Amino acid sequence: MPIPFLLLFAAWLGVGTVQGGAWCDAQPAGVGSYDPQRSEIALCTERIRSKGRSIDEVVRHELFHAVQHLFGRDGRSFLSDSQITVLVHRFMDDREVMAVISLYPSDEINSELEARLMSRLVPNEVIGGALLAGRLVQQAPQQGPIGSLRAYLLGD
Repeated sequence: MPIPFLLLFAAWLGVGTVQGGAWCDAQPAGVGSYDPQRSEIALCTERIRSKGRSIDEVVRHELFHAVQHLFGRDGRSFLSDSQITVLVHRFMDDREVMAVISLYPSDEINSELEARLMSRLVPNEVIGGALLAGRLVQQAPQQGPIGSLRAYLLGD
């Protein structure tokens, strides 16, 4: 699934996208963020390009934070410390890990590492499926199209 379709699917599920904006202006080194109160990802597209980052990876990363939020993780990762440690040693550069450790509050480090790993290791379809599953779990029966789908699937 191409990134534009993933973003359209996320929008249909209630996760919006903005390019630039207040967060990008306030965070001169950041390339993107997820705001759970607004259910919105912000993409600092010019900065992503200037830093040579992949917009696809940034989108997947921020949408994975949306997945974490939809499942009520509140800054916690799905994976255990030992699982994250194994994956970090195998798939991440030590400098990047140290940057995360030094820049993020201690209770958010694992969720940030997890989002970075997932943005590199899982395809767009998995992120989209996780967003849908999160909405199905979260949204009340009969509330909007997702609630109706949930009600149909779960017999609510």
